[in-house]
Amino acid sequence: LVVQFHQTLSEESVYLRYFHLMKLQARIAHDRLTRICFIDYDREIALVAETQSPEPTILGIGRLSRLSGTREAEFGMLVSDRVQGRGLGTQILRQLLEVARQEQLTRVSAQILPDNRAMQHLCAKLGFQLERKMGEVHARYDF
Repeated sequence: LVVQFHQTLSEESVYLRYFHLMKLQARIAHDRLTRICFIDYDREIALVAETQSPEPTILGIGRLSRLSGTREAEFGMLVSDRVQGRGLGTQILRQLLEVARQEQLTRVSAQILPDNRAMQHLCAKLGFQLERKMGEVHARYDF
């Protein structure tokens, strides 16, 4: 299902998420998928939004990764192009913040490309502080 999910992503979505273009074959390579699909739940959590109709399909994935030795985490998120703009990203990020709250983290952050205005808007809408630094936008949510 993760392979099929990556097939639904445009080059723009991939670039905005990973900060560089990455060919489909690289994104779905066995070693990479093994690393991102089998996670250490003490360090990170992945939330997957899926539909079962007409068949199981991943619509979006959000990941919260704890920064070693801290009570802080970074998030990353990717939503299939065909369902972007419908509120799924908002729901995934809200759920990631709820997980962080339950884990008693003190901060959640992300680096965002300046061109990724949709993610900047979403973060601002959910209460993140945004700051431009060295060609990136740093989003920070303090609990």
